[in-house]
Amino acid sequence: MHHRCKDLTAHNDLLHQHLEDVSSQATRIRQAAGPSGEDAEDTSSSKLSELRSVVAYLRKEKEIVDLQLELSKQENTRLKVQIEHLSQNLQEVRATLAEVCHRVLAQNFNNHVYVRNVNEL
Repeated sequence: MHHRCKDLTAHNDLLHQHLEDVSSQATRIRQAAGPSGEDAEDTSSSKLSELRSVVAYLRKEKEIVDLQLELSKQENTRLKVQIEHLSQNLQEVRATLAEVCHRVLAQNFNNHVYVRNVNEL
């Protein structure tokens, strides 16, 4: 997603440069044509309008990608915290299980010793 954001930014910069070039060309054409250059002005104006709409679209897309990136980072952080919490719980459960197993084994051993002592009597 970060790579896409960089691509969109580069593309946006390229379009801005192209827009500036077209604007300067339109100004030169208007100056050279004088009042009879209305057709060229309409063409330049429509191209300029199209480029502006493309730039606006790319800006919106960049904003969307930036928001998606931010949301992904937040989700990643949330999941890391959740993993850490679950890992701690797992360690506590393992420790409790080991303790219970140790107690059961000790109790079984004591019961075995008790039964053996009773049988010896």
